[in-house]
Amino acid sequence: MAQFTRVSGDFVPQINYDAQSYTVGSVNAFTSAATVQPQGPKLEFGTITFTGQGVMDGANLKIAMDTIQQVATIYMYEFTVVGSGADKLAVAVYPVSAWDFANTGNLDVALTAALGGTVDTVATATFTN
Repeated sequence: MAQFTRVSGDFVPQINYDAQSYTVGSVNAFTSAATVQPQGPKLEFGTITFTGQGVMDGANLKIAMDTIQQVATIYMYEFTVVGSGADKLAVAVYPVSAWDFANTGNLDVALTAALGGTVDTVATATFTN
């Protein structure tokens, strides 16, 4: 079972209607400058455009995803077929800074080597809801 260490106390807990006062010092304790993100880890977002691949197929997409996951975990992704060397893979990975999403960064170099064709990378991603 997943577990995280609580560093913010019980600030603003569920209200207890049996209590005389909502504010209880020991219950509403907090820690200064301690980030709490219980829904999951901080993610880094990026988009890969497969400029040198022509039309991407499932085999090449698997190679790209396996290459990314050699260093980071893909938490979320969306592949968009645009055609004419413009197919895109938007990803959210953990941990941050595992890959350099800048164009010509280490992810760009690794994917170009693995796929045998050029890619462009950028450190932003858009996902369709």
